[in-house]
Amino acid sequence: MKAEIKQRSLFKYYFLSIITLGIYALYFWSKLAKDINTLCEGDGRKTMKYIPSFILSLATVFVYGFVWKYQLAERMNFNAERYGLKFSESGALVVVCSIPGLFLGHFILIKNFNKMVAEFNKYNGLIEETDEISIFDDSEEGAKLEIPEDDDIIEI
Repeated sequence: MKAEIKQRSLFKYYFLSIITLGIYALYFWSKLAKDINTLCEGDGRKTMKYIPSFILSLATVFVYGFVWKYQLAERMNFNAERYGLKFSESGALVVVCSIPGLFLGHFILIKNFNKMVAEFNKYNGLIEETDEISIFDDSEEGAKLEIPEDDDIIEI
């Protein structure tokens, strides 16, 4: 049985990366690359581990970092259909959005990753699908919105 893959938080990524002076970022991208390899298993490709890619990025004045993220986004796009998804953001868009500031590129990667993770976990029976969406979870059943029937509506 496959283990559940956890979704990622952009806020948590930036917050912990700042607090740990960038150490969490290394862990985050290493774990994400490993999870991408699990999500996309069987496509004939393999995402390079992050630490070697980070070293190559330093050696190439951060150019390889953009190449690595491009390949990551393209691999997710290639495999999205397996999970009934279609991403409109290409690897090129991720790179272009990352040039002025990494935030938008990271947002796109993490958003698409989280969508794939949700479908992967559902497909493998690791989480239950629910028909009802609850805004509040005050009880075991969750809060429910009651819609009045036509007989209950008073016309003035």
